[in-house]
Amino acid sequence: MLDFSEIKLGKVVQFNNNPCVITKCDFLRKQQRKPVKKCILKNLITGSNLEYSFKSGESIEEADLARKMATFMYKSGNTLSFMDEITYETVETDESILGDKVGYLKEGQEIALIYFNDNPISVDLPIKISFKVIDTVDVDKGNTVQGVMKDATIETGKVVKVPGFIKVGEQIWVNTVEDEYSERDTGK
Repeated sequence: MLDFSEIKLGKVVQFNNNPCVITKCDFLRKQQRKPVKKCILKNLITGSNLEYSFKSGESIEEADLARKMATFMYKSGNTLSFMDEITYETVETDESILGDKVGYLKEGQEIALIYFNDNPISVDLPIKISFKVIDTVDVDKGNTVQGVMKDATIETGKVVKVPGFIKVGEQIWVNTVEDEYSERDTGK
């Protein structure tokens, strides 16, 4: 149990029987009233946000999450299949737990599956992943001002913005958190 003083940004709590991460937490104290912590909780299963004000003396249960390393095997329809790296069991889950990040999954890629009550609820991707550019258009010769960005399709079919100098066949690093090009992959 987390008491009032331990409720802070980044903590994962069990709110209404769902795991929620505290994404914003403000301490408020008004004259002649008990202090409160006004928080925004993000539900880790549905992705929805809700506001709740914790009153002084109130406590909340910390969510019991398990993190297991797995390897992405394949996608079949809307189902993603992973192999647990310790037990070698196949774990299947709906692609909705990844949302728009599903385009960053490559076969054989190591990820972390987040479990709540023995059910996978989320996937932690590496922050940067190397991809091969399979399609892009050339930038107009007159449009070479610094910072020109263009669309590029990476090997998984996802489209990301890259600088104008990137060509088809190059390896690039993509930041999966920010959904943007990071740098060329020089192989070092």
